[in-house]
Amino acid sequence: MNIRSIVVSELYVMVSEMSSKSVKFGIFLPQIPSSADQLANIARVNEEAAKVSEEAGFHSVWAGDHLVHTHVNIFPEVWTIFAAAALATKRILLGTCVTDIHRYHPAVLAQKLATLDQVSGGRFILGLGAGVAMNLEPFGIEWKKPVSKLAEAVKIMRRLWAGERFDYEGEFWKLRDAFLQVKPLHSKIPTYFAANSPRMLRLTGETADGWLPLFLSPELYKKRLNLINEAAGKAGRSLDDIDTGLYVSTSIADKAEDAYRQIDSLKSWIPPELLREAGYGVEFPEEFSSMSYVNWLPTNEWKEKISRYGKLVPREAVIEFNIAGTTQDCINKIEEFVKAGVKHFLLENAGPNPSKVREIYSKEITPRFAE
Repeated sequence: MNIRSIVVSELYVMVSEMSSKSVKFGIFLPQIPSSADQLANIARVNEEAAKVSEEAGFHSVWAGDHLVHTHVNIFPEVWTIFAAAALATKRILLGTCVTDIHRYHPAVLAQKLATLDQVSGGRFILGLGAGVAMNLEPFGIEWKKPVSKLAEAVKIMRRLWAGERFDYEGEFWKLRDAFLQVKPLHSKIPTYFAANSPRMLRLTGETADGWLPLFLSPELYKKRLNLINEAAGKAGRSLDDIDTGLYVSTSIADKAEDAYRQIDSLKSWIPPELLREAGYGVEFPEEFSSMSYVNWLPTNEWKEKISRYGKLVPREAVIEFNIAGTTQDCINKIEEFVKAGVKHFLLENAGPNPSKVREIYSKEITPRFAE
């Protein structure tokens, strides 16, 4: 066996056995430029960010897959970003958080992932969700039966990654003598689900390699993980088979108040139903009854509505749903999440000094949770 094969095998074992090892910390790439001029340099920026994250001891780097977004003016195509990051690094895992199946035929997506997996030396993770309105409705992309469609797509992709040549007659796709000429370095690419609804949580327990929920309190995380665990048991699996992650923002400062100010803008990401479930008795006008991120659209009307809604959400809630404050505050919150079942944190670095936050995680937080 040559050196490359040995390294690839070790990386694959690292991915597939994450659940049995120490707590992992991933970080999002700064993939979004603020101007068209910066877009020309975005690959270089992300190369450097990925290298710095790897050197700082982070386990993974992540990026979103959007056509457009309500909160930014420019959102570049993610696969180009990842190709640059893969070539600039050697060990760190790379993952989407998240992609949806509506914009890709499963064979096309499987080929993209297999190619990136080859380029990265077997380090790619596919984060997959049921889809969000902003990527679909403005472009007339059909958005029906999203969970059933996701489940069928994963079945097809895994057969293609395994090197099968097959016919398939499904609800959404029909394949005839289908196969891929490029395959990942192993029999499949780890596939994580951005699951929040009961059905997606059950599907995560039944078939996913990992779980990537967005913004939950420790108590709500544990509650949803119980449903995943129950579904996993019925499918002959356990939580040991699932890398239980959490997409969360983090802000660290010498004074907690300075850190809290950095996450105030995230209040609008917590929909009314989650606030009620977490015990916040806030009453909202009827116009805010459907404020889930899934429903947001990239229009001025929605941007204004999101802003008004956020002003009604208690600051205590955004603090509870994220990791912010002094270094010790953040360590305490991470410990709460770990007790709730989190194995892999996907951190959105909210500052106020991003370089300092990264350094604190590298030198003070990550080592503490390494055993």
